[in-house]
Amino acid sequence: MVQTRAPSDPIASLLAALRVGVALTVQVLAGLMLVLVAGLVALVTAIAGITLAAAAIAMRLTAARRGNPSRASAMAESAITLEARRTPRGWTVE
Repeated sequence: MVQTRAPSDPIASLLAALRVGVALTVQVLAGLMLVLVAGLVALVTAIAGITLAAAAIAMRLTAARRGNPSRASAMAESAITLEARRTPRGWTVE
C-alpha cells in the first residue's frame, strides 16, 4: 500500500514548489549557456573570417608592388601562343 501526504500539507507543497523552481532555474541557465556558446562561436568565426580577408588583401596589395620587372620581361620573351579549335569531341589545342 502506498501512502501519500495530504495535499494540504504545507511542507510538501513548499518542497514541490522548490523542486519546480530549481528545475526551471536549471533549464534557464542551460538555455543561457547554449546561447552564450553559440554567440562565442559566431564571434570567433567572424574574427577568423575578417583575419583571413585582411591577410588576403595584404598579400594581394604587397604582391602587386613587389613585381619583378626583369622576370616579367623574361617570361614575355619565352611565351608560347597555343591555338585551339573546336572538334566534335571537344576542344583541341595545337
